[in-house]
Amino acid sequence: MFELSEAQQAVQASVRRFARRELRWRARKLDTAPPGTVDWDLLRKSGAFGLLSGQLPARYGGTMDRLSAAIAAEELAHWDAGSATLLAANSLAQTAIALSGNDALMDWVFPDIVASEAQQEPVLVALALTERRVGSDLLNPLAATSARLMVTAKQRGDAYVLSGRKAYCAGGNIARWICVFATLSDNRSPEGLTGFVVPTSTPGFHVSEVLPTMGLRACPLVEFYLENVSVPRQHLLTAEGTAHALVQDLSARGRCQGAAIAVGLACGAFELARQHTINRVQGGGPIACHQMVQQMLADMATQIEAARLLTYKAAVTEPPDLAVSSMAKVFASDVAVKVATDAVQLMGAYGTTIKSGAEKYFRDAKMTQIFEGTNEICRLSITAPMLQDAGLTAVSRRLSR
Repeated sequence: MFELSEAQQAVQASVRRFARRELRWRARKLDTAPPGTVDWDLLRKSGAFGLLSGQLPARYGGTMDRLSAAIAAEELAHWDAGSATLLAANSLAQTAIALSGNDALMDWVFPDIVASEAQQEPVLVALALTERRVGSDLLNPLAATSARLMVTAKQRGDAYVLSGRKAYCAGGNIARWICVFATLSDNRSPEGLTGFVVPTSTPGFHVSEVLPTMGLRACPLVEFYLENVSVPRQHLLTAEGTAHALVQDLSARGRCQGAAIAVGLACGAFELARQHTINRVQGGGPIACHQMVQQMLADMATQIEAARLLTYKAAVTEPPDLAVSSMAKVFASDVAVKVATDAVQLMGAYGTTIKSGAEKYFRDAKMTQIFEGTNEICRLSITAPMLQDAGLTAVSRRLSR
C-alpha cells in the first residue's frame, strides 16, 4: 500500500543503523539512570542524522516529510522508546513555531537550532499545554468549556506577563525554548487560550520537579512554574485567544508520531520474544515449534503490520487529520501493550526480570496509551466527526455541562 521513496528508504536504513549502534546498548543505562538524566552524546550524534532539525521548514534546512519522521521514530523506538519520545517532542515543539506563521519568531529560533546542531551542541524546544487539572478537556473536541487554566497571561504594554504552573512537559528541563499555552481570559477559561514562546533563561522560569516515571525514562518529564515571566509580543505563537486550532493540529501530528513510537516499540518486543522462542528448548525442542507459541507470534506480527499501515496512512494524510491520527495512536498503542504483554508471557519467568529487556518494553508500552492524549480521549476525537455530521455536537456539549 505504501511504496517508500528512495529518500524515505534512505532515512529508514540510516536511522536503523544508528539506532542499533547507539541505542541498543544505551537503553538499559538510560532506563536505570536517575530521573532527568539526558545522554548529550546521543543527542549530538542524533543531529548528524537530522533527528534534531529534520522537521524544520525546508527553507531552514529541514529534510523530513511526515512519513519520513514517522519511519525514523519507529526505528528509534525499536531500541528505546524514551529517546524516540524525547526527539519527537522536540520536533513537535518546533512544528508549533513553524505553524505560527510568525517569520520573525522562526528567524529567531530556527537558525540557532541548525547552527547548534552543526557545532554538535544541540539545543531543544519543548511544548507545554498540560496542567495538573487541565489537559484532556483541551484535546477533546466535544468537551464543555469549563476548564480553568492555571497559567494566565496579562498584557502589560507591548508584552505579556505569564504566571502559573505546567505539568508533564517532555524535555522541559533541557529545552532552550518552551512553547507555553496560557489563557488571557479573566476567568481562566480556554476561550482565551494563546500560545507563547518562552526562553527558559527568562527570569521567573523555574523547573520545580523532574517526575520519576514507570517508562520512557530517557525522556525527562517535568513540572515548571512561571513567576511573572515577561514575554514580548513578538513571541506570540498565535493571535490572542486563537490557539485551539493550533492545539488540534499539533495533536494530529503528535498522535501520529506517538503511533509510530508504539509500532517501533512493539517491533522490539516482538523480536526479543521471537528470538527467545527459537533459543528456548522445552519438550524436546525450541518452544517456537509449539503451535500455541506460533499462534501467538503470528498474531503479534499481524497486529504490528496492521498498526504500521494505519500509522503510515495518518502520516501521509494532508492536512493532518485528527481522527485518522487518533485511530492510529489508539490502535498502535493498544497493539504495543498486547505485544509487550505477550512477549513477557512467552519469555516466562525470565521475561519478568530486568535482564531480559521484556519488562522495559512492557512498562514503556503502557505509557504510549497515555501520552499525546489518553486513548479514551483519542477515541472521542474519532467519534467527534460522526456526531458533528449527525448534528449532535450541541447536544453533547449540553449533556456534558
